[in-house]
Amino acid sequence: MRTAAISLGLALALSALSGAASATTAIFSFSGGPFSGSGVFTITPNVSATDPNPLCGTPGNNPCRSDPGGAFAITGVTGVFSDSNLGIVDAAITGLVPINPANERDPIFDPLVPTSLSFVDYAPMTGLSYNNLFFEAGSPIDCAYPFKGTFLDVFGVAFNVDGGYTVNIWGDGDEPGVGLTYGVGVTNGQALLDYQFDGVNLTATVPEPATWALMLVGFGGLALNLRRNRRLAHA
Repeated sequence: MRTAAISLGLALALSALSGAASATTAIFSFSGGPFSGSGVFTITPNVSATDPNPLCGTPGNNPCRSDPGGAFAITGVTGVFSDSNLGIVDAAITGLVPINPANERDPIFDPLVPTSLSFVDYAPMTGLSYNNLFFEAGSPIDCAYPFKGTFLDVFGVAFNVDGGYTVNIWGDGDEPGVGLTYGVGVTNGQALLDYQFDGVNLTATVPEPATWALMLVGFGGLALNLRRNRRLAHA
């Protein structure tokens, strides 16, 4: 029985460690202007979406797009959001807006724009852009916007908040004279309710693999102790 319990505990730890290798978390917080919030992103190594234009790369069409290398896909989010201008105080973040890759909207289209580019529309052909990508090593230049280096790129992440709001947070990169900075937009799907292009500070921490390993081995040990204590209680 003891050997079986040890094997089970190790199997649980190894299984969880295997999952952590493909999906992990980024703990974030931000503040600036009327905005503040904190939470956790679930992130996984990104597999670039397919260009939504099936004719891309053919004569008369734009080059086919791809997401930048080194990106992580944000697949989930939890936390709270506040906006003093709108009277929102620690409202629960209820979920991510899934990517919905969009065809180009401009006659002249920058092929660097990632395939995950999506839009939260609040008026016909008018909306906030997002791609739900996270860059642990800092965002690259992935459109005509010239700055880089933030955890989110210039398109950013979109999530829903209690009260019928959708929030978009994006990175503006390392702006001269400003440094690493972010922007925030808030909509209810019918109008842009609040907006600030930059001046928001955001921090993010991704646990090191060694930290995950120690945590998961600890979980395995806890499982073994629970099994042993149950046996003793029924002895």
